[in-house]
Amino acid sequence: MRSKHKEMLLFVLITICNLWILVGQKTYFVSLEGNDDNTGLSQRASWRTISYAASSKSPIKPGDTVYIKAGNYGNENVVFEKGGRAKKQITFEGYLSIPGDNPQLDWEYGDNLNPMKMPLLDGGDRSQGIGIALYDKKYINIKNVQITNYEIGLHALKSRNIRLNNIVAMFFGDVHEEYHGKGIAFGSNNKKNMGSHNKIENCIVYNACAEGLSIYGDYHHVNNCRIYSDDNSTGLNSSMDYYIHIGGNNNIVENSYVERIGDLKHGGHGIDIKRNCQNNIIRNCIAKNMRLNGYELRHRGVKYNLIENCKAINCGYTIRDGASYNTIRNCTAEGAASSVLFFDTTEDEGAQYAGRYNTFENCVFRNSKENVIKFFHHNPATLSIVDNNVFVNCVFDGGEYLINADRENIDNKMINSIVTNVENYSRSIFFSIRPLAVNFDFEYTNFWNNGFDAPKGKSVTTFDPHFVDIQNGDYHLKETSPCIGIGIPTKAPDFDFDGDVRNKERIDLGPYIFKNTNESREN
Repeated sequence: MRSKHKEMLLFVLITICNLWILVGQKTYFVSLEGNDDNTGLSQRASWRTISYAASSKSPIKPGDTVYIKAGNYGNENVVFEKGGRAKKQITFEGYLSIPGDNPQLDWEYGDNLNPMKMPLLDGGDRSQGIGIALYDKKYINIKNVQITNYEIGLHALKSRNIRLNNIVAMFFGDVHEEYHGKGIAFGSNNKKNMGSHNKIENCIVYNACAEGLSIYGDYHHVNNCRIYSDDNSTGLNSSMDYYIHIGGNNNIVENSYVERIGDLKHGGHGIDIKRNCQNNIIRNCIAKNMRLNGYELRHRGVKYNLIENCKAINCGYTIRDGASYNTIRNCTAEGAASSVLFFDTTEDEGAQYAGRYNTFENCVFRNSKENVIKFFHHNPATLSIVDNNVFVNCVFDGGEYLINADRENIDNKMINSIVTNVENYSRSIFFSIRPLAVNFDFEYTNFWNNGFDAPKGKSVTTFDPHFVDIQNGDYHLKETSPCIGIGIPTKAPDFDFDGDVRNKERIDLGPYIFKNTNESREN
């Protein structure tokens, strides 16, 4: 009986606590018809400015929600001077006509902003000001807001557990400056300004001069965001440099899309990991039309990162300035000038090595315009080596040259792979008088229909691989393929491109296992 009384007492106490929390939470309102002298406690008594609601002058407390009605709020500089707590987050949420109606701008490339659907902050001058600022703040949710014409759309420094959802940001930075303007920026490369555990979902940035979406710090999560740049009308510096930029550890960027549109002045870094960054994951993303790189791993501190299930369209994958021990898995590159590019610069304490111990697994490199793999020479001061990188269970289809050896390279390998329709084996443009050697090991790799003889190597073959539909990029193997079961299990990925388990007793070449292989072997 006493036990039951204790349980009942505990239940009553929990219920009272929950009711107390609910009673303590309040809802406030902002609209263009409001006045900051109002109580803000109803739509009729709403405040006029978002800036007031976020300031220390307003009565909002942790756990409160501020609903912001659609409309053009003009040149406000919203500075959050209060923060929430883990179980009492502060929420600022835009609405169309009924609080909580979760409006969707449904913005697609080419659309304008529409203040009739969601609240809009318009700074009026993209060379100065910040739309929304969160400095050293925690547990704040911002949802359903449009931002345009500031130097920086949303800026968060030293902030944690911030949640952004459905933020649409356009036109940031002075086009006359070399590197100026950011769309959504969390932290900076100064360690004192870095935050952590922030989440950015369903957000769009269009035409920020320097950085579209940047996250510095640890344990950030970016999901389903889109970044575009086509701003070259001035012929100056208005095109974007970094589309999604990562500087920190244990961050995740997934289901996101970046696109460079037109002949812009800046070549563009699509999704970039730079400086001291480890254990980051980029997955299920698409980078399109970047002249510099679709995905970039940059600097000697960039290690143990994973790029997985990603596509590069008219661009490729760059490893530079010593990035090492990274994995690129189940990825594709279509129509790149160079599908995989290695090089070194005088950045990051000068040239030492360009990149080593990086692994490409189950990847497809298709229709390379020039080089499939390029060891790029940058300048005479950076003649460091590219070494110990591995391509395993990959397909290389098309290209003018399989390897461009304008940099010293040793102990790089290709295993269980298929090379087809490549015109030439190698070249060394910069060192054309005394070309550098290609020190590349080929093991259990098949060469078919290339413009060169198969290089020497261990178990190198020259079969027609019998792809299902090579013209349309289907590199699954037909039942008649001689590439079935002739690979080696060493370094072979546990799963194929489709996520099917590999039978390690006999390995098929290329990124896909033959679908009936496991069933037939079990029988």
